Amino acid sequence: MMELRQIGPELLGVLRRTLAEPGLLEIGPEELRRAMSELPPEELKKLLGWHHCLQPSPEYDRFLASMGRMFEGRAYRRSVLLKCAQARRVAFGDGLNLIFMADHPTAESFLSRFLPGTKLHEPELVAYLKRTVRRGDMIVDLGAHVGYVSCIAAALGAAVLAVEMQPTLIPIIQRNAELNDLWRVHTLCAAVGDRTGLVPSLRNSPSPGSRAALGQWERGKFPLTSVNHDLIPLLTLDSLFAGGPYPTLVKVDVEGAEARVLAGAAQTIAAAQTRFMVEVHAHQLKLFGDNLAGIASRFPAESWTLAMLTAQGVEPLSRDRFLDPEGPVARHAHNAAVLFEPVTR
Repeated sequence: MMELRQIGPELLGVLRRTLAEPGLLEIGPEELRRAMSELPPEELKKLLGWHHCLQPSPEYDRFLASMGRMFEGRAYRRSVLLKCAQARRVAFGDGLNLIFMADHPTAESFLSRFLPGTKLHEPELVAYLKRTVRRGDMIVDLGAHVGYVSCIAAALGAAVLAVEMQPTLIPIIQRNAELNDLWRVHTLCAAVGDRTGLVPSLRNSPSPGSRAALGQWERGKFPLTSVNHDLIPLLTLDSLFAGGPYPTLVKVDVEGAEARVLAGAAQTIAAAQTRFMVEVHAHQLKLFGDNLAGIASRFPAESWTLAMLTAQGVEPLSRDRFLDPEGPVARHAHNAAVLFEPVTR
């Protein structure tokens, strides 16, 4: 039922009319397009079945046939996912509960390290997502790892592009999404930086704490013919969203390569339609020849505001405090969650 509550009012009106006055049901091309993108398959099949009974046509026969192939495709996707015999339910409050696989070494390591007992991982970010995510949002999760943030955002109604550069983590993201019936999560195995191309990425352990960032290949030490690296596409945010529509929110957690990501997002930033939640790894920026000033310079002071996600909520952050070598970002115990928002005019 969560999915039905998240569909648009026009399509919801069509569904209500099918129940109240099924004999008057009529679904036009525009409603059909909405149904194809907003309704889960089970409800879409019911709607088309009702329409077929009341207003049969060759067009809808073909549509129902394609629906059958979609169901087969969905079942096949489930059949090739990682097997999961053990899972853990995590309660995020306000009725939001999600299931995460627990019988895979990497998944178990994530749960035991970041979700011990009833403790939540990144509770400040979770609270922010719960307050701000709306149905129809597009959220980009850069550095998705096992899909923790991706699943939360999708459960709240957003479509999510979960970008992860380690190929071995993609199946875990997909399984965690499927366990929660979150088909709004779309995975992309890629690195995101300041240029496009093909790069070798060392086959690191995907366990939490193992660094997997652009620094592995930016130094140019290894050729594409290496037998100990994965070849992955290197993309920019601008190449993913050229000309828009732009994402609502981009979460960046790339272990020191934050400035590289932002350098490849100049057009997206200039469009001023996207919020950026950047996990600033101040102590690792120097590994990429970057610093806090390089991050701040991407967001013009006259058109962007800064804030930090804290246990007390979203707290305004001045640029001087952001750049202060003794300030809350540079001296953060782990990494600071900094929110960059375009000024509303």
